[in-house]
Amino acid sequence: MRVTNIFVNNKIDLKLKNIAIIGGHGFIGKNFTHFFLEKNYKITLIGNNSSNKTFPVNVQSVSTNVENTELLIEAVKDAEVIIWLASSLIPGSFNESLALDFDTNIKPVVAFLQKAESSVLKKFIYLSSGGTVYGNIDEPRLWQEKDDKSPISEYGLSKLITENYIKFITNTSNFESYILRPSNVYGKFQNLTKPQGIIGFAFKSLIQQSTIQLYDDGKVVRDFIFVDDLAEAVFKCIEAAAQPSTTHIYNVGSGSPVSIKEIVSKIGSVAQKTVQTELKPSRNFDCEFNVLNIDKIKQDLGWEPKIKIDDGLKVVWEWIKQNGNG
Repeated sequence: MRVTNIFVNNKIDLKLKNIAIIGGHGFIGKNFTHFFLEKNYKITLIGNNSSNKTFPVNVQSVSTNVENTELLIEAVKDAEVIIWLASSLIPGSFNESLALDFDTNIKPVVAFLQKAESSVLKKFIYLSSGGTVYGNIDEPRLWQEKDDKSPISEYGLSKLITENYIKFITNTSNFESYILRPSNVYGKFQNLTKPQGIIGFAFKSLIQQSTIQLYDDGKVVRDFIFVDDLAEAVFKCIEAAAQPSTTHIYNVGSGSPVSIKEIVSKIGSVAQKTVQTELKPSRNFDCEFNVLNIDKIKQDLGWEPKIKIDDGLKVVWEWIKQNGNG
């Protein structure tokens, strides 16, 4: 386990709330880090970070494998809030090894939570997937948290199984858990060398002047959430009154349907370029319509998205122009 800890004058602000972001070196983790630094949190980033980069004041980076439960517990022992982002799967994963998925994605969460009583953990926040846990739908409507779930991809199945383990363990623990089901997340800090989601791939194709494949002729409908809005939802969970031994589940999206073809068109308009596309047949692990009902989180936590898709795409494009591949 390697720890990188950069503090001005070697002084740590002990008054700050301690949070740990497991899987914090990726696209979402980087955005969360910036967000919570502005909120004056002290942050521990956990993950397989091989770089020797330095980190801002009040950010500690611990390089360790999430499968090593003992080291993980030690690394986050002072964190009151754990945000779990780590996953070796991506939404497009299909027909991978289910046994390997259990060992690398489900088991680490279970093993960690079973040991978490030895830490100061108060809130465990898990990012599930609003785009994959529900499965297909007979006719277009907004998915609610209480709806039956029948995932059609390994990624969705893995997330749903993990959700159930979290609920089971939390029920007899002193901490509380929040399971957030975000829709398709986009924003700054996208690594276009390894993009995530249609928005990342579309911007990459613009820069490289390559062709992007649109499955089901681009007719599939999705829900997109700007990463800052997702971070705000996590913040609302942290600030909410504590309810130990309780699990809360929330959809986090825009509630607004947008087709993939329309998203690509919007990206072209923002960049004032044409995205070259190739229409392909549908894939058996793609849901035709996935848009989230977000009434529950609005009512319970007073959260709602602020960034409209057109404005968010402009922010991403400006960031890409200034930072390249991220």
